[in-house]
Amino acid sequence: MCSLFPSSIVAAGLLAALVPAPFLIESAAAAPTTVTENGLSTTQSTVAGQQRNELQAMLLKYAARCALRPDQSLAAPPDANGHAEQLPGSLGLAPEWRDGSCDRSCQEKVSSCLIALINRTGKHVQLTLLSTAPSLSQALSPNDNDLSFPHQEGAFFGNVFTGEAYACRGRDVEKAAQVKRFCALEPASCTGLAEFTDAGRCEDACEMRCARLSDGSERCAATSCKDPQGRRWSAPITTYLRNRIEAGNADQLDGTRAAKDEAFEPSAKLGAARFERVDFGRAGSDVHIFAARLAAHRAGARIEVWLEDGKRLGVLDVKRTGDTEQEQTAAIDARGISGTHGIVLKLFDATKIGRVSTIELR
Repeated sequence: MCSLFPSSIVAAGLLAALVPAPFLIESAAAAPTTVTENGLSTTQSTVAGQQRNELQAMLLKYAARCALRPDQSLAAPPDANGHAEQLPGSLGLAPEWRDGSCDRSCQEKVSSCLIALINRTGKHVQLTLLSTAPSLSQALSPNDNDLSFPHQEGAFFGNVFTGEAYACRGRDVEKAAQVKRFCALEPASCTGLAEFTDAGRCEDACEMRCARLSDGSERCAATSCKDPQGRRWSAPITTYLRNRIEAGNADQLDGTRAAKDEAFEPSAKLGAARFERVDFGRAGSDVHIFAARLAAHRAGARIEVWLEDGKRLGVLDVKRTGDTEQEQTAAIDARGISGTHGIVLKLFDATKIGRVSTIELR
């Protein structure tokens, strides 16, 4: 049995048991319409005590969202002014922890959720969390909210209370790098909350169950998974990604600035945004459209799409949208290009654009 989760607990006790080192947790959504705030970078504070309190508060925030129901909350550690923020619940995977204890089953459910949300970048990324495990399927069963999240990244399981975290690679794990997700693709690069161990391919490590959505596509999620030692875990969570890339999560921005909601906002007439490891798909997949969701105060700006080797793929002539974001598209010539490549968006008369929230190749 582990500690309670009452509002009177000071985070230090909980974090001492859970977190051996600084960590990064990224944002996620159980349903696509509910997006959390950015992950906390461990470099934000140079004061050890302040940094530790920030990390404790961040872990408690995500633990509350994973474990508690929407009608439950947890008080964060008081800030410098004595104010204790209420951390709301969301998924309700282990609501009994709020006023009771967390047994092995509770620990595995909460751990799978936390492990699925950890990422070495701390970037905010939209994703959906699914499970067909009996203890989780009521909360995380696939449904039509998942239609725009077709790419299976991987499955996550373990027990962070004992320092164990496992990740297996889903069938579309190569999509993860373009949206800045890495713990299924490169488990050894993710440490902090627990040391990640590579569990291999999900089709080998996990028993999967599939559900058909209204468009005829399937979402397959793990029911149980085995770690490399052959032990079976009964509460895995499978993550699915969309193809869209949060524009503000670019690897490099020039003449633009990242906004809090992972968009970017041009700050000069000329600008650029570089995105590494963008997936053009398998050979013959025929990517031919560039799409950007944006708001433009005036017409006349243009976005040129360039491949890392200096080839221009196409040009989007931006139309006026006012304050309303709209998707705008342009044809690109990506014939013969497959796999992952870096791309650069070159922005001209960019101050006519208010913001770019997402980009996509399709």
